[in-house]
Amino acid sequence: MVDQKKQDFPEEPHPLPLPKDRAVSADAITWILQVLAAFAAVGAGTARPLMTVIFGELVNLYNSSRDNDDRTRMGHLVDKNVLILLIIFIAQWALVCAYGCLFSIAAMRLTIRIRASYLRSVVCQDVEQVSESSAATDMSTNISVIEDALSEKFGTVLQALSTVITSLVICFIRTWALTLVLFPTVIFLIAKDFGISAIVARKERNIQAIDSQASKLAEECISGIRTITACHANQKMGNRYAKLLEAAKRKDCRKSSLPAAQYGITYFIALGVYALAFWYGSRLLARGAVDSGGSVVIVLLCVNQATNALRLIVPVYSTLAKAKAAHASLASAMKVKARLNPFSREGLPLDAIYSRIEFQDVIFAYPSRPSVNVLKRLQLTFGAGKITAVTGSSGSGKSTLVALLERWYDPTSGDIKINGVSIDRYNVKSLRSSVRVVQQDTVLFNDTIFNNVAHGLIGSKYSDLSQNDKRNLVIKICKDVQAHDFIEQFPKGYDTVVGVRGNLLSGGQKQRIAIARAIISNPVILVFDEATSSLDPDSERLVQTAIDRVSRGRTTIIIAHKLATVKRADRIVLLKDGEVSEEGTHESLLRTSDAYVKTWMAQNLTAEENSAQHRAQLSDGSITSTSSRGSDTDRFSERMKGHASAQDIDDTDVDMKREYSISLFQTTRDIMKSSKTLQYICSVSALSCLVAGAVYPAQSIIFGHDVTAFRGTGNEIIQAVGFWSLMFFITALIAMFAFFAVMSLSSIGGTITARAYREKYFRGLIQQPIPFFDKTAHTPGFLVACLSSDTVHLSGFVVVFSSLAVTVVNLSSVSILGLVVSWRFALVAIFGSLPVIVLAGFLRVRAQLKKSKSLSEPLMDSAQYAAEVIGNIRTVSAFAMEAEVCNVLESKMSISLRLFYRSIFITMPLFAFSHSGNLLGMTLSFWYSGHLLVDRKIDALALWIVFVGIVSGSDAAGEFFASAASVVHAQSACGKILRLLSSAPNALESGDDKPAGDKHPVSEKPSSSSLAFEGVSFAYPNMLRENVIQNVSFHVPHGKTIAIVGPSGSGKSTIISLLERFYQQNEGSIKIGGTPLSTIDIETYRSHVSLVSQDTQLFDGTVRENILLGVPQGEESEGALKQVARDANIHNFIMSLPEGYDTSCGKKGMEFSGGQRQRLAIARALVRNPSILLLDEATSALDSESEMEVKMALRRASEGRTTVAVAHRLSTIQDADCIFVLVKGSIVEHGTHAELMNLKGMYWSICQKQNLDWA
Repeated sequence: MVDQKKQDFPEEPHPLPLPKDRAVSADAITWILQVLAAFAAVGAGTARPLMTVIFGELVNLYNSSRDNDDRTRMGHLVDKNVLILLIIFIAQWALVCAYGCLFSIAAMRLTIRIRASYLRSVVCQDVEQVSESSAATDMSTNISVIEDALSEKFGTVLQALSTVITSLVICFIRTWALTLVLFPTVIFLIAKDFGISAIVARKERNIQAIDSQASKLAEECISGIRTITACHANQKMGNRYAKLLEAAKRKDCRKSSLPAAQYGITYFIALGVYALAFWYGSRLLARGAVDSGGSVVIVLLCVNQATNALRLIVPVYSTLAKAKAAHASLASAMKVKARLNPFSREGLPLDAIYSRIEFQDVIFAYPSRPSVNVLKRLQLTFGAGKITAVTGSSGSGKSTLVALLERWYDPTSGDIKINGVSIDRYNVKSLRSSVRVVQQDTVLFNDTIFNNVAHGLIGSKYSDLSQNDKRNLVIKICKDVQAHDFIEQFPKGYDTVVGVRGNLLSGGQKQRIAIARAIISNPVILVFDEATSSLDPDSERLVQTAIDRVSRGRTTIIIAHKLATVKRADRIVLLKDGEVSEEGTHESLLRTSDAYVKTWMAQNLTAEENSAQHRAQLSDGSITSTSSRGSDTDRFSERMKGHASAQDIDDTDVDMKREYSISLFQTTRDIMKSSKTLQYICSVSALSCLVAGAVYPAQSIIFGHDVTAFRGTGNEIIQAVGFWSLMFFITALIAMFAFFAVMSLSSIGGTITARAYREKYFRGLIQQPIPFFDKTAHTPGFLVACLSSDTVHLSGFVVVFSSLAVTVVNLSSVSILGLVVSWRFALVAIFGSLPVIVLAGFLRVRAQLKKSKSLSEPLMDSAQYAAEVIGNIRTVSAFAMEAEVCNVLESKMSISLRLFYRSIFITMPLFAFSHSGNLLGMTLSFWYSGHLLVDRKIDALALWIVFVGIVSGSDAAGEFFASAASVVHAQSACGKILRLLSSAPNALESGDDKPAGDKHPVSEKPSSSSLAFEGVSFAYPNMLRENVIQNVSFHVPHGKTIAIVGPSGSGKSTIISLLERFYQQNEGSIKIGGTPLSTIDIETYRSHVSLVSQDTQLFDGTVRENILLGVPQGEESEGALKQVARDANIHNFIMSLPEGYDTSCGKKGMEFSGGQRQRLAIARALVRNPSILLLDEATSALDSESEMEVKMALRRASEGRTTVAVAHRLSTIQDADCIFVLVKGSIVEHGTHAELMNLKGMYWSICQKQNLDWA
């Protein structure tokens, strides 16, 4: 035995360190880019303080204009100062452009590393710790928030801090006395911002925690949409989602006052500083402590620049606070201590051809139920190179053996050894690459069939084969498991995408693909956990032969309920309550074990079981069938006739990746109609916007009088400036309350809007027809991400709309004021400088939208991929795919990076111009106004009123356009949501046979629930040329039970889907009680139909909540709950749990075995007391004992009900009133069990293949 701790396992490409207390660190290139960008941002921050020096000189120059007769010299001085301003503009534009590009590139590089590191970290964690919904939120919203904060916005912060420092230096050089009085206000602003931001960040984390719960619920509902729809639980789950949103809304509304207070105080200080500076500066000037009024203005403007810089940081601080909270969420997910590191080279290799597995005194309890031991001192050996079968009742611990062998969990005590070596000494990747598992719940990735099968080559000696050799190997193995023929029938063959979790394939098809994936690498140890449970008899026999062939000479574990599957095993082990109760060969157990013989007899289906009722002819209401079998040619090659139903569904459906932009007016109207509270808030906010917008012209008037008052002397200056300083202080108070009201109301309105639309969005999603969810792009991770990101855009729209209102009032008032005071100067300022700012902002928005659009799809694709990986974490770990999925994500990210490089060099020059363009506008205004002053066409007071008014208006417009992209995003989001809500949620009501305006709702107790198919043909919307069922006709009288059998992919489950109204038939008619199904109200119909599907779906809630899922709120009954649990043979098990019916089912019900989950699903179906019962392989995951008891319960439950059952195991349906044999979408035989056995056709052949003889 090799005894070293390290082996030469191949290095994983692009390794990233496992994170500890932070998300991830930047690489060297990113650090260099950030340092260079920081220098550029600091340089850009010096531009505006330097501009104030020129401004002060112009104040002195203009104030002396009435005493200066040398117009030529004065004009020369104006031109000189204007030229300096032009140079400052060019320098700032270049520096802003530089830091914008560099910071954005660095942020993108860093967030790509974060995404890769996040996925790498999460796939290392224990399987019960990961959440698909959290991954979708982290990979889309949270990491995008971090990228936003670290891009040019971070440069804006550095630029602002540089402005503050430069302003401070200039102020002390000019006049230290005034500086010491004014600059404490800046310190107060910094302290205030940090204090409030810290509180906001803490509250933001609490809100994000609730949002994460909502995302988790949404992901579960979308993943289990067929269960939600069948149980008619849309309203109940919508209410549960709304309750979470309401909790988050209350916290968010309470939080909104903090940023609003921050904003209002900032405006108060910004204007209050003017009052203080002019008041104190006038006294210094009167005493001669200051050389000129220009020096006072320079200090004032420098302080104002510092204040404005901090004011620009306020919204960025909010982004930084969110980024900090997002980083905390990421870090908490990434720093979870993992038991195992699948990337590690540590440990022994498992490469022996023959491997002996030993479970020695193993005790194990799941972490969620530590007091309930699933395995109890288990002693079990799997012989090297032998086939060992494990059988037993549901919940006996069979599948737990797989979980422990794969090291998803560690035993509570005891040891598991392979070849005498404890399993924890083996390298985890080598172990999992040597053990291949076909799980009970088949999971395929939303990828091609070829890639899904080829995943089984990862970590094997075949992993380095060429693509062509891999394809040949995949085709060979698919032929071995009888999958090649049905794959070739698809239009794209092996390149067919199988959909989310493989839902575009039948259960049997999925399982054959999964078996091919498991055996393709010729592994050391094979584990089949109910590997053939979903196969029809023909496929089962062929696949079982393939399993027998690949199992020879290697250690194989077969877990199964069906004894026919395991009778050829070298040894059969019976588990009961976590212990070995009996073991031996098939023959020896038949001789010595009463329990084994009882199970064997229960499963033995022969013609001798026929009863008189099977031979009796049904006279009244006989079950009939007519079917055109059609040709033997491929059903996939038959072109669908020109019927529009399925296509109509596809046309009215919503493509969530499309843009559905609507007009600004329509967006505003729809948002305002969403809530009366919002209408009231917006009405009050509109008054606040009027007051806030009027602050700008008031500021320009007061500033002009204060500046020109410096032309006086002594007490004259003090008196004049004192009055106008008081006006400044009053204006500051008004501005504080006005902007506080604007920001708080708009923030609350945005929160109300986002939460209301998010609830509508979610309810609209889960009410969409099933074809909507069949679209390849509409994965649960993608839809959950849309729920979050689209509604955030709507929240931002309300805030931006308030800013727009303030900007409109501001620009209108200052423009009118300017035209009244000096129309010449005003016209040049309005049509010269103002358009420069507006154009810059407009171009910036267009560039940002182009950048966002080019990046959104690849970024969302990466988030969607990560969510799928984490949602299928058991499959990822079982096939040692951790490195592979990380590499795939990195390749997707590299595409995003290339697109980003192309867009950033277009976006950033416009971004820089929008930041510095007002300097160009100011330069033009100074030049023209200066020459007007020289020519005596304007006085200094008029000049300053017009100049300050237009410049302040331009700055406000620039700030608006800086965030105006939110308007376009909101239009797109609102259009998408409206499209979703307007697309008929119950689209299947619009059948061709529906009389206009007519509905026949099923009564509470239908007098007849007879069913009839009349010439029904159907093709799935994504496969319109491929009829799954063709011209099917049959009639089921009220209260009778029919069964549908046939090979995998023959259309059995499709008939169930049509009866559940998941889809609309393309041709023919389906009737209930003689009424076309499409004319019946779909909600009323589904309230009388219960479905137990092949893919059991439970939700992360209590046992009680899962069973009562389809019962309307307020109608739940404890007595009915326990009775249906008894009927489904699950009550005793539930009561054995410490918390009984309040026990959590865990994520997707994974706390229970497959059989336990299916019995809970049966109880959930029965509790609704349906008129029609649909059973799609309802007992496929049950052991024989439970199956017999549940069969009796279903037989009792079927009395008086119309029941349609689909099954592969004919023993479960032999008592049906009529059995239909479906082959290639057509009915080829029908009759009772006895009639079909006497016919000796296909049904008889299937029975013979399933017959358990004593040989």
